[in-house]
Amino acid sequence: MLRLIQTMMMGGNNTSQQNTEIPIRKATIEITKNTVKFGSDVYQFRNVTGFGVCPVRTFKVPLLLIGLFFIVGLFLFIFYNDDHGQKSAGFAMIFIAFLAFIYNMFWPLTYGLKLYLNSGSPLPIFITSDMRGLKKVVAVLYDFMESNEEGRYVVYSNDNSIKIEGGIGGSFTGGNIGGDSSSYVGGNVSRND
Repeated sequence: MLRLIQTMMMGGNNTSQQNTEIPIRKATIEITKNTVKFGSDVYQFRNVTGFGVCPVRTFKVPLLLIGLFFIVGLFLFIFYNDDHGQKSAGFAMIFIAFLAFIYNMFWPLTYGLKLYLNSGSPLPIFITSDMRGLKKVVAVLYDFMESNEEGRYVVYSNDNSIKIEGGIGGSFTGGNIGGDSSSYVGGNVSRND
């Protein structure tokens, strides 16, 4: 009976990691037709269902808190004399409210390169504020997923930039070849008779 109750309680508290996100601030992602590797994690490329751009939550100071600091600071600054430092405290609160407002207005938005997996979780998000570079990376990875060509790409991601290097290449053999053959797209094709 006790085991049944424990099983029921565990089932009720089962919090699977379905659709959880793992923010990654600095990463090098290696992508081939067979694998996707970043850090110590390696996924089969066929388990990747897509790459996408998503906004990433950034901390913002609540406007209610900013307004509260401003009003209390203004009240202290105007209505009290400076015998016990109330005017100084009021000025400090007004200044803090001003800094928090400036922070909210001018802090750069951050976005992420989201890696969608068949399993659904965890979903790694490579964070950056470089939206132009992020769109370019997604476009290149889309073309790579659509092609049947072999290739290798490396994506370098950090807080303020993201870039991609690499390209499509691979072996190609066509026609009737006798003897030894070696070829590489973009290289020399040789045939020994």
